[in-house]
Amino acid sequence: MRFFAAAVLLAAVSVSSVAAQTKASVFPFPYEVVQLENGFRAYLIKAGAPGQIAYVSIVRTGSRDEVEPGKSGFAHFFEHMMFRGTAKYPHYDAETTKMGAFRNASTWPDQTAYYLVANTEYLEKIIDIESDRFQNLKYAEPDFRTEAGAILGEYQQGAREPQRWLNEKVREAVFQKHTYRHTTIGFEADVRAMPNAYEYSKSFYERFYRPENVVLVIAGDFDNATARQLITKYYSGWKPGYKAPPIEAEPPQTAPRDVTVKYPGRTLPILSVNYRAPEWNPTDKTGVALEVLGQVAFGPNSALSRKLVLEERRVQHLLPAFGLSRDPYVVSVQAMVSDPADVKAVESEIAAAVKRFQGTPVDAKLLADTKSSLKYGFLMGMETAQDVAFAVMQVIVATGRLEPVEDYYKTLEAITPEDIREAARKFLVDTGRTTITMVQEG
Repeated sequence: MRFFAAAVLLAAVSVSSVAAQTKASVFPFPYEVVQLENGFRAYLIKAGAPGQIAYVSIVRTGSRDEVEPGKSGFAHFFEHMMFRGTAKYPHYDAETTKMGAFRNASTWPDQTAYYLVANTEYLEKIIDIESDRFQNLKYAEPDFRTEAGAILGEYQQGAREPQRWLNEKVREAVFQKHTYRHTTIGFEADVRAMPNAYEYSKSFYERFYRPENVVLVIAGDFDNATARQLITKYYSGWKPGYKAPPIEAEPPQTAPRDVTVKYPGRTLPILSVNYRAPEWNPTDKTGVALEVLGQVAFGPNSALSRKLVLEERRVQHLLPAFGLSRDPYVVSVQAMVSDPADVKAVESEIAAAVKRFQGTPVDAKLLADTKSSLKYGFLMGMETAQDVAFAVMQVIVATGRLEPVEDYYKTLEAITPEDIREAARKFLVDTGRTTITMVQEG
């Protein structure tokens, strides 16, 4: 019987090794892929400090997946519930504290991520605990209601934070159909109704916490053969059944939108200029060029930033946000303006910068320096095992795999000044622009 059990395990898993330390590869660490028959995939990355591992479970579900009316905020809510325990391990926090593990989680529009950092000696215990809560989470309705109250408190605590207030107003103005319209914490009415959604919460877990929708990254110092065996042992019994939700596409924008919102507190004016953007795609040259454009046009080393922030001091900060998302979203430039009377003039400066990049190819040296900075910022940011796991999260969320990271940096390397101009002409257009000006109330 022992031989038969071993044969079943071997049939349920495929393993491929990738020698990442080659001259042609950007990702600097060797890794293996463990693929189970139920759709579960794990990446085993040898990196980081001796004797330590980072264990990151990436659920490819975030607030974008909350398609049912009245149920926004449940991905974030479930992040909290996942710490409630199981029949086998009813006290999750106590179990992980015994190991001296650092643990946390975060929810974003496109994903929910759970992570632990601990000593390598606890590898099997961590795999046991984590696989168990992803398959057998258990909580009673009173516990659910208690957590729902905590979520409402979190919502109320941050409701008047200026950046969150602005983020909500941007989403409301940009999106009419797509679920990016709501933030990860959800609409207030939905958060207030959460205590009555106990049965729905169980269905959310059953639908989205499935092996095909979760990718595990283990980075650190561990034995690959042992990790493969343990992953197969603890995750092979997880029943598949994930079905992607029907997320409605946002209709094309056909005219500029200009909105002024009043913030109920003290703040300098904040100008947020947003342009409709494509989904993240590692081989889309124009999309990758758009991400680079954000840095060369509006980043800290850009001519506009030097002028407005350092030389003239008309702007407290100029912040580009040109990272792309799993679905078409927006890229944005945000400026906190020192003098309320100067807002329109600053807006004109941003528009003029856009026109310059649409008309004139970017300086070749500036482009080369920016591409180098982006590439080596990625590489130098992977100091710890946790850093390594987090560095590959975007590509895993977008594609379900780590391997396309190589495609992305090949595309980045090939970007030319003409590609930057084409991205500006294609995406930074007035018909796709939404400008939000947030001013102090009263």
